[in-house]
Amino acid sequence: MTLAIPPFSGLALVTPGTSKQDIYEASATQQHMLSTKLDMQDGRVFRYAKGGAVALVQALMGQTAVKDSKFVEIVQTGYAQVVGDTDITVLCTTGSAAGENDFSGGWLVCNKVSPAVLGDIYGILASKLQTGADTKLDLKLASPWRNAMGVTGEISLNYSKFFKTVVNAAYNQTAAVIGVPLCPVPIGYYYWAQVKGPAPLMVDTSETLEIGDMVACAVTLAVPGACGPWTHVTTGDSTYQMSRPWGTAMSIAAADEPALIDLCLE
Repeated sequence: MTLAIPPFSGLALVTPGTSKQDIYEASATQQHMLSTKLDMQDGRVFRYAKGGAVALVQALMGQTAVKDSKFVEIVQTGYAQVVGDTDITVLCTTGSAAGENDFSGGWLVCNKVSPAVLGDIYGILASKLQTGADTKLDLKLASPWRNAMGVTGEISLNYSKFFKTVVNAAYNQTAAVIGVPLCPVPIGYYYWAQVKGPAPLMVDTSETLEIGDMVACAVTLAVPGACGPWTHVTTGDSTYQMSRPWGTAMSIAAADEPALIDLCLE
């Protein structure tokens, strides 16, 4: 088994003028590997992402797709791995579903068994699901397999966090936030998500910002993807903050309008 590296698996870092896709453009065709970084000369930073099953709206915060439990902690019965291999086959949970190269830009993590293997992580360049007597996934790794793993080993497979992104859903987050699109993104299209620097971001209904406020998901979110002041929540004797700060308000706006936020997602 040998998988071809997808044509979009090029540089992990692009600069203005070298990107095949504009930051204000959504594309039906993938132009870069997911998570590819675009550094602008004005200090803004973007990551290449793919929209999910619902169209995305510009100036609303996105998040990664909710984790598929079928790809978590899979015991590799009958599927040992040999040191030095970059083309491997792993066992998947029966009933798993994934399109070709859905795991490109994602990660394989070794969960259990030998201490030499425990915690090993591998970037994935290409993937293809095979069904038959076993449900299995052919993978091309970005680096050779480092430590031998027996058939009792256990792995988890992770899509790129920029795969099938959706609008940030709630204060009690279901997945990590990934950035802000600067254009409308149709279902399944590819786009640049802004992760750092000045970006337009909608202010949630009834929320009020002041210049210099740290912002994040509003505690009582009315508009998915909108922001409010980064505040703490008190429950009983405990005070906690479930949502990480997204950035700092550079200019304010009325509720349901975009403010200028200096993003700090990376």
